[in-house]
This record gives sequence, structure tokens and C-alpha cells, in this order.
Amino acid sequence: MNAHLRQAIAESADFRIITKMFGGILGPEYTVAAGGRYYRVGQLTLDQLKRGIPAEDLDLLEVDPETDEAL
Repeated sequence: MNAHLRQAIAESADFRIITKMFGGILGPEYTVAAGGRYYRVGQLTLDQLKRGIPAEDLDLLEVDPETDEAL
């Protein structure tokens, strides 16, 4: 990712879906960016983010955007 995109995500109060991964037992998983951090979430958590619940209020798995590995 380029520096401008990272800065835009860091300054953003909302979230962005970065990737969608299929093949999980519980349905697709998403990598989302919120507040300058990247998280792996399921459909239920994605729905909560869409309803406006801040990422800080949810128990999210933070991941490295380059390797998609948990931190």
C-alpha cells in the first residue's frame, strides 16, 4: 500500500473493507481497516461496524496488512 492510502485510512473515523476471504466454516472473513489499524472480522462483526459501533468497542483480531498474519 502506498503512504497516501495509509494516511487516509488513519485519519478516517469509519472503516474500509480491504479483502474478503471465502472458504471458512462460518462464512467469509474480511480484512478491514479502521483507525489506522487492520482487523480480521466475520460477517457478524462487519454488520456491527456497518451499524456504527466503533472498532475500539469490539474485540477484534488485529492483523498485519502485508502478511495477513495476526499481531
